[in-house]
This record gives sequence, C-alpha cells and structure tokens, in this order.
Amino acid sequence: MPTTGDVIVDGHATARLDDKALTKLRLHHIGFIFQSFNLINVLDVFQNVEFPLLLQGTASPAERKARVEALIERVGLKAQLHQRPNELSGGQRQRVAIARALVTNPSLILADEPTANLDSKTGADIIALMHELNQTQKTTFIFSTHDSMVMAAAQRIVRIADGKIVTEGAAG
Repeated sequence: MPTTGDVIVDGHATARLDDKALTKLRLHHIGFIFQSFNLINVLDVFQNVEFPLLLQGTASPAERKARVEALIERVGLKAQLHQRPNELSGGQRQRVAIARALVTNPSLILADEPTANLDSKTGADIIALMHELNQTQKTTFIFSTHDSMVMAAAQRIVRIADGKIVTEGAAG
C-alpha cells in the first residue's frame, strides 16, 4: 500500500475498491507479464493465451480464436500453438506470458523483466510490439527491468534503490 497519495487506474482509486471491484479492474484493465511466466501447465499455448478472455466472458468464440491466434503469431509461436508449457523453452514461455497479458487489450501492462528470457532479436521484436501498442492503442507499459534495451525504449525512467526513488525523468 502506498504511504501517501492514491493509485488511480482507469479513473478508479484502487484503495477505495473492494475485492470484487479490484478483481474486475485487474481482469478488464490490467495485463500482467510475470518473470516466472505463471502459465497453466495443463493448458496448451492457445488455451493459456485464451484464458483471460474466457474469464472476461465478453468475446465470442470466433473473436477469441482470432485474437489469440493473431497474438500468438505476433510473438512468433504459431508452430507451438498446441504445445504445453513444459514442452517450451524459457523464451517461448515468456512469449506466451506476453501474449496472454496483451490478449484482453488492457489499458495498463505491468511487466516484470519481460525480456529476461529472450534472445536480443526476439526481445527487440517484443519491445517493438509493445511500442506499437502504446502508440496505436494507448496501452501504458510499466516495466521492472535491468535490460538496457527496454530502458532505451522507455519514455520515462524511475530508478529505485532500497525502496526509494533515486532518480526519475525522461529516458535518454
């Protein structure tokens, strides 16, 4: 919890929301990219990416299929569509986690080391995709990262040490 101020997401002061409202806010407005992937091992790539859309319950089966397949192709995993997480490399799992976070078209993405398991070319492709979504859909990305490539793509950088902001400002 913040010690001062408010955390506002899509016009909602999060401290004033009950558990049900927070769950709804996360489901419809926030995407999460976890460094540890948090994929569901019994589901294949398609099903892992589709899962948030099923929870939302608003997209038709045809719309879900189209959105999931398009994102899986964008992250370069079309050939792995029906593989399960334990059949994928770490970089492939990371790309599934990224596709899953993006599939609901959230207004905010919270990403913990999103390129940590990716080679430099794939990492650059993913950063380019995120930049495109920021420009075209106005998606806000907040990264926790040590990756200089991610920092170079940022509009603003806040450096934190020992739980305190040490510098902040425009990137570059």
